[in-house]
Amino acid sequence: MKTKAVRIAAGLALLAAGAPFPASSQFFYPPIVIVPPPAQDYANPKPASRPAPDKPKPADTPPQTKTGGHYEGRTYVPD
Repeated sequence: MKTKAVRIAAGLALLAAGAPFPASSQFFYPPIVIVPPPAQDYANPKPASRPAPDKPKPADTPPQTKTGGHYEGRTYVPD
């Protein structure tokens, strides 16, 4: 009877001591370092940005002559 009580007490002691460790180590994460953004100086105005360069005009191409024909469904039928 005495050995049974010792076994039960030892089991309860191991259970009480070992139960919190798996749960607490499960949620242990390494520390995360968050770096703040660089400081901004609101007192000085920003310099004006330069305007975008003008787009080049396309070369004058003669309008393409329209070839005669039409579609009947998906088929092209020349006139």
